[in-house]
Amino acid sequence: MKRDIPDIHDFAARKNISVPRIMDFTTTVNPLGPSAKARNAVRKNVKVMDRHPDAEARFLIRAIARSEGVPEKNVLVGETFAALATSILQAHGASGVLCAAPYPAYYRGLLNDPLKLHFCPLDRTDSFRLDITAWLDEMRRCDAAILACPSFVSAAPPAQDAIDTILREAAGRGTLLIIDETLRRYSQMPSLSAAITGSDRCLVLSSLSEYYALAGLPVSYAIGSDAALRGIRQRSFISTPGTLAAAAAVESLRDRTYPQRTRSFMESEGSFVEEGLRRIPGITFFTTSGGSFVITFVDHPVKPLETFSRYRIIVDDTGDAKTLFFPVKDHKWNARYVKTLKNIMGAQR
Repeated sequence: MKRDIPDIHDFAARKNISVPRIMDFTTTVNPLGPSAKARNAVRKNVKVMDRHPDAEARFLIRAIARSEGVPEKNVLVGETFAALATSILQAHGASGVLCAAPYPAYYRGLLNDPLKLHFCPLDRTDSFRLDITAWLDEMRRCDAAILACPSFVSAAPPAQDAIDTILREAAGRGTLLIIDETLRRYSQMPSLSAAITGSDRCLVLSSLSEYYALAGLPVSYAIGSDAALRGIRQRSFISTPGTLAAAAAVESLRDRTYPQRTRSFMESEGSFVEEGLRRIPGITFFTTSGGSFVITFVDHPVKPLETFSRYRIIVDDTGDAKTLFFPVKDHKWNARYVKTLKNIMGAQR
């Protein structure tokens, strides 16, 4: 169930236009952009670019540990989500890796690795709900699994009792379970970090690049037992974030106003988008747990992706030409997306 998620740089090269002229609706990057504290940290740390970064990322680990409420020894940092996940899986010798389908754009790097991925389809007929029975059945065929809590397209994250069942099943079989909490802050669901630090076969993995809008300065982290993280460090090389990325991430975590600003923005723009979508004939839609939208065509238009492309808009069809992922972006972009979709559907009537 691998799928072709458009890449903004490929699109720019193919169309021979600059990246800033393209509207990218495939990512879950926070539309607010980096926090003011993160921007200021980058400006300040440009002055020390002639020095080597801290290979142990001490200040970054300390900030993440405080944010997640775990000891520093239980934190491992890396660059992109895909790179860190790959290093962890390789360190454990994982061959078959289970993940849900559709998967988000930030999983792209996992698909280029020789890891053998298996997919458990989310239930498209029920707002992309995770079928726990199907997941457990597929997990028995794999030695590792990546469980998104929450998924980027699901209306709701897995229930706590379902997560507990998955944790017990994975522990009983010795399956390496990676819980992807990258989008947790959008949904305000609690982290499992503190609960899994005693397990050697379960890790929480998260990228700060999405929620804190640091895609150009990627930082990700894993939380697990001290023994598990020591084993990963011994068996796999992991690149720590550079000076600017680490500084931006630390200040992002320290910015206490950013989460509230994000919630307010997502609520305001979410209402605007919802009102616009309700006026478009031939579609249904629902809101994801992270405040984005999933749109399904009832009256299927002719080549909708090509129409978006003509307006320099790239969209994610979730691997199904009938369903589009619509992450909330800034007001201008949201208005253009809604207007383009309205034109597409109006042409059919």
